[in-house]
Amino acid sequence: MEQISNFPEVHQGFPRLIDIDIKLKTKIKYAGVDEQTIIDILTRRSGEQRREIAFEYERIAKKDLNTALKAALSGPLEALMLGLMKTTAQYDASELKASMKGLGTDEETLIEIVCSRNDEELADIKKVYKEMFKKDLEKDVAGDTSGDFAKLLLSLVQTKRDQPSNVVDYEKIDEDARSLYEAGVKRKGTDVVTWITIMSQRSVPHLQKVFERYKSYSPYDMKESIRKEVKGDLEKSFLTLVECFENRQLYFANRLNEAMKSKGAKEKVVTRIMVSRCEVDLMKIRTEFRRQHKRSLYQTIAEHTKGDYQKALLSLCGGDD
Repeated sequence: MEQISNFPEVHQGFPRLIDIDIKLKTKIKYAGVDEQTIIDILTRRSGEQRREIAFEYERIAKKDLNTALKAALSGPLEALMLGLMKTTAQYDASELKASMKGLGTDEETLIEIVCSRNDEELADIKKVYKEMFKKDLEKDVAGDTSGDFAKLLLSLVQTKRDQPSNVVDYEKIDEDARSLYEAGVKRKGTDVVTWITIMSQRSVPHLQKVFERYKSYSPYDMKESIRKEVKGDLEKSFLTLVECFENRQLYFANRLNEAMKSKGAKEKVVTRIMVSRCEVDLMKIRTEFRRQHKRSLYQTIAEHTKGDYQKALLSLCGGDD
C-alpha cells in the first residue's frame, strides 16, 4: 500500500473538531459550520488517523462523528467526507451495496469496482461486505444481474485468479491468445465463457503477454475485438478489465478526466475514485493523468468543480504536478 506522507499529527485536529461539535450542540445554524476546518482535518490525515480522530471525538464530545458530519454537511461534500471516514474496503463494500439497492442497478459502479480491483482487494471487500450487511456479495451480485454480465462479475468476485509466476509459460500464452481469437473474432457469435474463464483466472502479467500475442492472430487488438463482439454492460466490463490489466492507474486517470469534463460533472464518480484510491495509488494516478492529458489532475479539479467540494478534492489530491 502506498504510504502517505506529510499528514499532521492526529492530536492537532482535536481542539478544532471539538469546537465544531460544541457549535452543533448549542444549535448554531448549520450554515455557520466551519467547513474549511473539517476539510483541512479530514483530507490531510491518513485513514488510520481519521479513525483515531473519530474515536477520540466520540469519547470527548459524546457524539458520533459521522452523525455530526451528516448534520453539518450536505451534497457532494458530505458524501466525500463520510467516505473518508471508512476504510477502503468498507467504502468499496458500501458503494457496491448502494449500487444494488432498491429498484434498478447502478451497473456503472458495479463494473468499475468489481472489474478494477485485484483479488486481494476483492477478498477484503467480500469479507467486509459480509460483516457490514450480513449478506454474501456473490449472492447479491447474482440476484441483481443476469446473463453473461452476471457470469463475468461472479467469476471475478470468486477471486480465482492465478498468482503471478517467475516462469513465463510461452506455450500457455500462445494457447490463451489463440483461444481468445477462436472464441471471438474468428467465429460467428462469441464464446463468452472462454473469454470469461481466461480473463478472470489468469494472472495479470500473463494476460498482458496474451494480449500482445493476440495481435499475431487477430487483425484487431483485444479492445477492438471486444467492441466488435459484445455490447452493453458486458462490453464495458471486458474493456474495464483489459484497461486495468494494461495500466490500472491510467484507467482511473481517464475515468476522472471523463467524469469531470462530462456535461454536469459526474460528482459520484469523482468522489468514488478519489476516496477509494487516496491511500492506494493516487500519486501514480496523478502521474498518469499528467502524462495522458497534458495537464495536472489538480488543475482539472480546479477548473471543473466548485465550492467546498472543490476545496476538499484539491486538498485530497495533495498538490499540483
